[in-house]
Amino acid sequence: MATTEQPASAARKHSPALDGLRAGAVLSVILFHLGLFQPGWLGVPVFFVLSGHFITRTLLQQPGAPRGPRARDFFRNRALRLVPLYLVFCVALTVLAACGGGGRSLPGDLPYIWTWTYNVRPLLPGYTPNALLLYNHVWSLGVEVQVYLLWAPLVLCLSRRSLARVMPALVLAGPAVRVLVWLLLIAAGFSGGRAVQGVYLLPFSYLDAFAVGACVALPEVRAKLPRPAVVVTVALGALLVVSLVSVVTGFGRAHRVPADLGWPNMLGAGAGWIWQYSLIAFAAGAVTYALSTPGRAARAVGWAPLAWIGKVSYGAYLIHVPLIGLALVLLSQRGGGRSSGAGAPGPVSLVVFLAVLFGLTAISYRWLELPWLRRKRNALSPVTPAEPDHEEVAS
Repeated sequence: MATTEQPASAARKHSPALDGLRAGAVLSVILFHLGLFQPGWLGVPVFFVLSGHFITRTLLQQPGAPRGPRARDFFRNRALRLVPLYLVFCVALTVLAACGGGGRSLPGDLPYIWTWTYNVRPLLPGYTPNALLLYNHVWSLGVEVQVYLLWAPLVLCLSRRSLARVMPALVLAGPAVRVLVWLLLIAAGFSGGRAVQGVYLLPFSYLDAFAVGACVALPEVRAKLPRPAVVVTVALGALLVVSLVSVVTGFGRAHRVPADLGWPNMLGAGAGWIWQYSLIAFAAGAVTYALSTPGRAARAVGWAPLAWIGKVSYGAYLIHVPLIGLALVLLSQRGGGRSSGAGAPGPVSLVVFLAVLFGLTAISYRWLELPWLRRKRNALSPVTPAEPDHEEVAS
């Protein structure tokens, strides 16, 4: 058992390795949206685990300060991180809609995009998917902001001893919470497929992912965990077994390897939406646990270029989908309206796309996000050297 103080203190230090993990998550999502890596959507729940880890650490800082100022600082902190770039994004979509562009669905979707509630839009009457790829990814940002509203009071109101009990319980309750959400949606008249979609889109389904990240942030829980190598081996081994079983059975039925490797988007097959989200969260939490502990793996994943991508991952996540949509429109125009340009890009196109994306991301970070991040540091209560403000780059 890991009973020394090193893991506990490691959980409080800035770790470039966790920036590297965030980079892997955003790159996998980008490849998913480009049609190059079907399991790449798994990067989104990895983000949720990392968010649970960092925001819990942030909320636990300055335990002697009153809860009110700590909550105020937390929400101001989050607003300064998320709002400036998102505001530009929303304004751009609004101008596009006012000019008659962006697809027929955009005007009706704008109120939900502006209010961080686009994740519920597909579940409401009158929804039709937008024909253009512009903003379908902001559902996850809505989930994150909605969880913040619950997470801050939960962490601030409970004692550390209570948190060390509640968070593991919330992790174990994840499958039951998703079943309850599914039953409520069925009772509300949703079909089975739409109810599964609702489970995918609603914030309650990811409380266990945030709780896994919180467990890794709590020294009281970390001290009871086995060595990181053991935890990672068990968690990733379970992921590998699920994938192998899916690949073998899929090959037996269709005589080809399934492109999703056993991880279909929304996990609708075989009731995966009940238990596979928990398995993903466990695996992401295990990797977070390992990378927040000093060692060779942390040094490797904390490689400076990878850590930089993780640092600017919020901008890359927000920008990449409309950039893909713009590229598809341009390719369609060049091809006389044919859909051939909608296929996955080749190696040269991929390199060009990533260069443009991270060029725009760097500009956004330097000139739009960083000035507000500097204000954010000034807005926070003084932070002890043992717990630096690493949360500034969590998306």
